[in-house]
Amino acid sequence: MDDMAVISTKTILPYVGGERSATGSGATFTLVNPANGEAFAQVASADSAQLDDAVAAAADAQRAWWKIAPEERGMLLTRWGELVLREADQLAALDTLTMGRPLHQSRREAPSIANRIRYWSGMADKITGRQLPIAPGHLTYTVREPLGVVGVIVPWNGPMGMFVGRVSAALACGNGVVGKPSEITPLSALRVAELTVEAGIPPGLVNVVTGAGDVGALLAAHRGVKGLQFTGSVETGRKVAALAAPTFKQVVLELGGKAPNIVFADADLDAAARGSVWGVFSNSGQACVATTRLLVERSVADALVQRIVDLARALRVGDPQDPEVDLGPLASERQFERVNGYLQLARTEAKAVVGGGSHGPGYFVDPTVLVDVDPSGRLAQEEIFGPVLSVLPFDTEDEALALANAVDYGLSANIWTADVGRMLRLADALEAGTIWGNTARLLHPGLPFGGFKDSGLGNASGEGVIEGNTRLKRVSILYGAGMRGPSF
Repeated sequence: MDDMAVISTKTILPYVGGERSATGSGATFTLVNPANGEAFAQVASADSAQLDDAVAAAADAQRAWWKIAPEERGMLLTRWGELVLREADQLAALDTLTMGRPLHQSRREAPSIANRIRYWSGMADKITGRQLPIAPGHLTYTVREPLGVVGVIVPWNGPMGMFVGRVSAALACGNGVVGKPSEITPLSALRVAELTVEAGIPPGLVNVVTGAGDVGALLAAHRGVKGLQFTGSVETGRKVAALAAPTFKQVVLELGGKAPNIVFADADLDAAARGSVWGVFSNSGQACVATTRLLVERSVADALVQRIVDLARALRVGDPQDPEVDLGPLASERQFERVNGYLQLARTEAKAVVGGGSHGPGYFVDPTVLVDVDPSGRLAQEEIFGPVLSVLPFDTEDEALALANAVDYGLSANIWTADVGRMLRLADALEAGTIWGNTARLLHPGLPFGGFKDSGLGNASGEGVIEGNTRLKRVSILYGAGMRGPSF
């Protein structure tokens, strides 16, 4: 597949029932290259009838999928992963084209995305229940059954990785899927869905409806959808949960973050500086786990900030097709304006020791480090979702903990210290679903990943994602000779 073939006069269509679906209202939306602000393609927006078709196709295919032996389902998923790996470069190019991550970084990530499918292919025959020896003379056991049709709504900041991760887990659990990628970045999801059929997975098991929030709302509310996997903002997550509630869907929400990066004086400052720069500036800061708050012990604050500033100044911002570039543009004009609003606020409420600017054409923002930040102000409290780091000094461990927990989010946190006792105390006390100690962004499909407080509900990875994609059934059978069941 030519990665630039999407630039054409033909409208890009949703993928329903194993084929590109030309039905619908005729409404379209425009894809824009964030590196230059230029429109390059039109995509059809799905309507309610097209969504009905997608849910019906997923339900039909799911019944056939569940009849296939689990080891065979695993083999088909493995084949899908092989095809994703085969097309990794082209898929990476689609994500770079639509959301601006440097191409060499997208290509480096693509093989690990294929490995997510491989992981779940190996889990297909390992999703089991338990025997519960509670009542004498009774065989009691549990089984995990698929929900049926699962809706998967993913954002624009990691299009292929999030779509593949959520879909592969849903399929391993025996479900059919209707996916809704962001209207900014739909291309890689459409292509990896097509590859499921090429792998031998039943047509219609994975469908992709394209469109903006109105399409996502239809999917969240649809009665035929029994589970919902959503990744996005807190505001939208609340709306999705409300739409799903009347039909009692099983919902997993991975929402925003405002991760603290806590550095003590005894830490390896060089390692902490590298981890800080990677944690906040990777993907131009467009990550829910971005470590946007640097909480640093005051005695080493100047030394650490200087290390970070030196590293930030060496980062190259520019054309994501350039192999020498470290940061590409933000993904959209809307996000560019949002981050610029925070930079404007920083000019009166903080001091930029590096960066603080933006430029075009395209949606480029310089890596920025802010000092003199008010811990209770918007810069320290709100999710910026851009390459902006706020520095907050502290004097004691208790003060560091209070600062870390003093936000509405609780997705992840980082700790840098040589004191194992302190590391464990903070890990216990931090209000976050994932804690990284002396490292950053260790992610794997087998490791749980979920948020506390406003950062979400349930787990998007590890054993928790199995719970989010299945329902638990308990069976009790009387077998003991001379035993009696319940009676008056």
